[in-house]
Amino acid sequence: MSDTHISSSVAPVDAATGDRRQQVEQAIAALNAHDAAAFAATYTPDAVVHTSADPEPVRGRDAVAQDTQRWNTAMPDMAIEIEELIVDGHTAAMRLLFTGTHTGPLTTPDGEVPPTGKTVSAPMAVFDRNDENGLTSVEHRYLDLADMARQLGLA
Repeated sequence: MSDTHISSSVAPVDAATGDRRQQVEQAIAALNAHDAAAFAATYTPDAVVHTSADPEPVRGRDAVAQDTQRWNTAMPDMAIEIEELIVDGHTAAMRLLFTGTHTGPLTTPDGEVPPTGKTVSAPMAVFDRNDENGLTSVEHRYLDLADMARQLGLA
């Protein structure tokens, strides 16, 4: 996209957290490699992830891995593109693009959605905070589920 850029604020990054931008890029790379365990390893054992895809928060590293695997199963070609990344100390704000082809069952709070074979492209926003060890402790994910459902022919 022509307006794609990655930026960070001028606020110093605590030496204990390392390069926050690099941490985010490594997490997204693990997600795009469809390595649920490696992606989940970037979260604290007791992380809390608030997501528009579930009515209750995803709690803990194991649950993050399970949630990631759920999406990998539904869309084995799933990819996340960083369109914008803003870093301020332990906090990162991201504008992302989620793409994938729905070729596997998608487990939702309302039940399982059988594969539609359709491709989706949906905007996402993610805000997260790292702990002193550089692991994500709290995250808020916003995915345009209504648009995704429309693209899948479900709405």
